[in-house]
Amino acid sequence: MYAGVIQYNEIGYICVEDEVLMTEVMQVESTIATGTPAKKGPRGQVYLYARWCKGCHICVQFCPTGVLEMHASGDYPLVVQPEKCTACHFCDTHCPDLAIVVKHI
Repeated sequence: MYAGVIQYNEIGYICVEDEVLMTEVMQVESTIATGTPAKKGPRGQVYLYARWCKGCHICVQFCPTGVLEMHASGDYPLVVQPEKCTACHFCDTHCPDLAIVVKHI
């Protein structure tokens, strides 16, 4: 059982100290008030080590949201749409050179 501060609201009991739960409740309230879901932000931050990359394009091909594109020279990827990162880790788990790290935010 949670021993923190609990606050009642018209949706139900919510935990005030739990930041993640508060965010979810705020999104639900926004959806109820406006009829449209609240826009979510990025869930991951991509770090690239261009010197380690051999330019195989695997990360770009596996990224389901189009966060990565290859540099004009084709030698290494660039993060072109960081706000779309979902922290799925497809890019960093498939990178044979370990040139990509995704930090969950």
